[in-house]
Amino acid sequence: MFKQRINDLRSLINAYGAAYYGRSESLVSDSEYDALFRELAELERLYPEYDAPDSPTHRVGSDLAKSFPKVRHSVPMMSIDNTYSAAEVSEWVARVEKALIGEEIRFLGELKVDGAACSLRYEGGRLARAVTRGNGQVGDDVTANVRAIKPVPLEVPFKGVFEVRGEAFMAFEDFSALNAALVEAGQKPMQNPRNTASGTLKLLDPAEVARRRLSFLAYYLLSGDADRSASLHDNAKFLAELGFPVVNRSGLLAGIDGIMDFCGEWEAKRHGLPFPVDGVVIKVDSFAQQERLGVTSKSPRWVIAYKYRPERASTVVEGIGHHVGRTGVVTPVARLRAVFLAGTTIRSASLHNYDEIERLGLRVGDSVEIEKGGEIIPKVLKVDAEARGAESAPFEPPAECPSCGSRLARLEGEVALRCLNRSCPAQINASLEHFVSRAAMDVRGMGGAVIKQLLEAGLIRDAADLYGLTEESLLALERFAEKSAENAVAAIAESKRRPLDKLIHGLGIRMVGATAARDLSGIVCDISDLYAMPIEELEQVDGIGAQTAQSVRFFFDRPENVEMVERLRRAGLNLKGGKGQAQKEGKLAGKAFVLTGTLEKYTREQASEIILREGGKVSASVSPKTSYVLAGAEAGSKLGKAEALGVRVISEEEFDLLIFNL
Repeated sequence: MFKQRINDLRSLINAYGAAYYGRSESLVSDSEYDALFRELAELERLYPEYDAPDSPTHRVGSDLAKSFPKVRHSVPMMSIDNTYSAAEVSEWVARVEKALIGEEIRFLGELKVDGAACSLRYEGGRLARAVTRGNGQVGDDVTANVRAIKPVPLEVPFKGVFEVRGEAFMAFEDFSALNAALVEAGQKPMQNPRNTASGTLKLLDPAEVARRRLSFLAYYLLSGDADRSASLHDNAKFLAELGFPVVNRSGLLAGIDGIMDFCGEWEAKRHGLPFPVDGVVIKVDSFAQQERLGVTSKSPRWVIAYKYRPERASTVVEGIGHHVGRTGVVTPVARLRAVFLAGTTIRSASLHNYDEIERLGLRVGDSVEIEKGGEIIPKVLKVDAEARGAESAPFEPPAECPSCGSRLARLEGEVALRCLNRSCPAQINASLEHFVSRAAMDVRGMGGAVIKQLLEAGLIRDAADLYGLTEESLLALERFAEKSAENAVAAIAESKRRPLDKLIHGLGIRMVGATAARDLSGIVCDISDLYAMPIEELEQVDGIGAQTAQSVRFFFDRPENVEMVERLRRAGLNLKGGKGQAQKEGKLAGKAFVLTGTLEKYTREQASEIILREGGKVSASVSPKTSYVLAGAEAGSKLGKAEALGVRVISEEEFDLLIFNL
């Protein structure tokens, strides 16, 4: 009986491990996997006659890929024992104290960033090689991909040889943006930020790695020519002096009470962080004591991970709606009975595509368990099929577009259902909402309700029609009075001065976001240069990959799209790009800014224009290369990331001082 259970557990763990390490796919949650692993370890301890050298309890999981050269680690990257129990942390502390009896012991807690571990080797002040953990002994050489991770220093102010261990990860904001783009493109979304980070490191195209915007936090500097001093606490200081972003750490902790206080503090605070954290790693601070404690066959004895249990809630699916995006992708959305989870009230959850509904066996009226996937996206985990009533019926995906009634299609290679009718009202509405949004042309006062009203009244059909609106035509609508009509026409006129990248983004070219639009505007003198630019030339643009290049080519190959852009030209919009323009110098030359929150004195557009005018740069996300974060009221996760990375946060008053008194 026990022998069979041991064999079954090994088979399950090996299958789950192969999916996780080999395909970056989670078939079960961390807590479920850990429970199986611990059960196997306990059975092998109780029945040593059934133990085996190839048991998963005796080796480190492997994420080795065939496509990359293999590198042997100078020091093995061992896995860490973990627990969900404060009592087991206390037992670990007791074992450490017994092994170091009579010695003063200091512990250090650091946030367990949920990403992919890698080791970076520096020679002569430059990044020479980057290697994944692999099987702990040998890893994949992913140097080209790690060079594309902006927070990783390519040069450091130390010319000797040393290695840095750290975690490559994906921030929530970047994960959400990637999944939104994938769903809109009809592709399967990623499971969670951790698996996405791991999979991204194994991509064969460094340009795609750069577009996915991975981040990096260092947690350990291996001895080499660099002096790592005598403890982890001092080691972290040295890492920061070299220019590495360092994982959040506690001060020195004495005993179990201090350790669990730190763990408890961050169990709630982690929801305010901009990146995924699934626990706290607790380490003995002294290197000398670490060496005396030693290692087991797979884990160091001087470290343990206390993992947070994922927060879940039960609720009921009250309906399944259908959202039609601007590219025609129809996305199912579960409407949930309101439930509080991980700091927010959840009323809906994206189901991503109709295959997901079939996989879950989901029906309207089902009781479900939900979890915030990656701590940000509500996700339906499983369905309680036994609780169904007799009237329950299987869900049938729509055959027709819920907006225009056109028959839905599934394109080759896509999992999404798509409406192919370019005249679909929902697509047109979504496209126009995107065009006038703050991220694109920023036409103030033109929200979704106004766009819908203009479409229903027949005043507009596409973006170019916006620039033919007059106060008289708007006054005929219920929503507009004389002043609001005047303001709307003025806002439309003001948007004509937006830079070309805003227009390119606003056109809604598939797979072209704000960053790609900025890249494209920088290589042309005029947007007409894109009308016939070969795919091969587009692919040479930094930040533009093969798929994006094909999408740009497809958009401008359609005569109706070019005709609309030319109507925008005749309406007086700015279609001039940045090619051939001299780089501006100013008070903010070389400074990178990120804007967050609601500003009082400036709009974000105005602040961005000032920064660009003075030679600075404006970025969408915070990294160690960010010079300043300009924060207004109700600043979001970017503020937390700036504080975590030690980036200076400034107010509008401090921003004015930079502009006028620098």
